[in-house]
Amino acid sequence: MKSSDDIHVYSIDNVLRQIEGNESQLGFYEVRFYVSGSRPSRVPTEQIDTFYYYPSGGTLRDLELNIVFYEPRLDRYHAIARQSKKSADDDRESLP
Repeated sequence: MKSSDDIHVYSIDNVLRQIEGNESQLGFYEVRFYVSGSRPSRVPTEQIDTFYYYPSGGTLRDLELNIVFYEPRLDRYHAIARQSKKSADDDRESLP
């Protein structure tokens, strides 16, 4: 299996693949990734651990709820604000 096909290799796409079709639990999703040290790994390792993804802040947290990563592309509110700004910019450009 290529590591790009392995859902446990850390990437933004694999976060999204793991939560697809699942319901959040109290605002977070449980995801599992290979780890190096205590952080999700971008390559396969011997160990897989559980992490918690919080879309409201774009954060990935460990089992003790420490923030491991912040990813703006996974931040639901950052994405909404970016879309709102783009819409406002588009509206201004269309004014005479």
